[in-house]
Amino acid sequence: MKRALILEKMEDGSVLNYQNIDLLNLSDGEVRIKVSYTGINYKDRLSVDASSKVVRKYPMVPGIDFSGIVVDSKAPDYSVGDQVLVTGYGYGTDHPGGYQESVAVKQEHLIRLPEEMTLKDGMIYGTAGFTAALSVDAMEKVLGNLEGKKILVTGGSGGVSSHGVLILHKLGAKVSVATRSLEHKEYLESLGAHEVLLFDGLLEKRRALSTEKWDGVLDTTGGEALGNILTEVKYGGIVCTSGNLSGIRFESTVFPFILRGITLKGIDSVMVDHAMRNDIFKKLATSWHSENLGRTVKNVISFNELREELLNPSEGAGRVVVDMNI
Repeated sequence: MKRALILEKMEDGSVLNYQNIDLLNLSDGEVRIKVSYTGINYKDRLSVDASSKVVRKYPMVPGIDFSGIVVDSKAPDYSVGDQVLVTGYGYGTDHPGGYQESVAVKQEHLIRLPEEMTLKDGMIYGTAGFTAALSVDAMEKVLGNLEGKKILVTGGSGGVSSHGVLILHKLGAKVSVATRSLEHKEYLESLGAHEVLLFDGLLEKRRALSTEKWDGVLDTTGGEALGNILTEVKYGGIVCTSGNLSGIRFESTVFPFILRGITLKGIDSVMVDHAMRNDIFKKLATSWHSENLGRTVKNVISFNELREELLNPSEGAGRVVVDMNI
């Protein structure tokens, strides 16, 4: 038996409770991970709201990412004692995720934790940090060295934007952050933001081509603001978009693309191939690692506190990390 936090569908919504469930046998190619850390992501918070339709089948164990230690293996590439990390691939939405004491995982969904990274740091980054890093990697491929480049980050104190600011500052970029309010201005500046702007300013209508401001943009919001941002990207610049907090539609013209040669790059963190995952987390463990990583953590809680935090979120900026050992 193992303990898990299980989401069940009801006629009038869903219910979330701790349960003891059977420990199932592994299939060939699977390993069993004793979960050390997991976290609460935007998608995890949506999962407890049945109307969001994030969870595709019930009952479900949420938790879209987790790190831990292999305690049983029927996979040739992994042995008992290996430290591993899981993000994406539908864990927590399509098949049981990290909100349980142990998880059976297909070996092709695992990455071996870099030697320079702790299990806790792996979950401080989690899916949000991975998504931000994918955006920064795409920027480097177009812009080259990011030192001194003017980069706009949308999403305020959210997970992807917070990690984006941290990584971009580490690489020497001049980072501006757009946020809904200035409540977390000091927090964003502590991560390396050079400038904090009000998001409402991005909603003001622009000409088809406006004054060139940004070498690159890490966008997590989508919506009307994205269309306006495209008009301000410098010649040869890039916009990496990974979210829809402000909507799924935007308007644009072809001018930013055919007259300034800009790139609009979509960022997906769910189905990224294994080699790219390893490469990104290696960078996060070494050349992209910031001593200020801990500032992106709002709180570290126990597994026993997880249900309450999901149902009644605490206030403040930063990621909630769940330490399964306390």
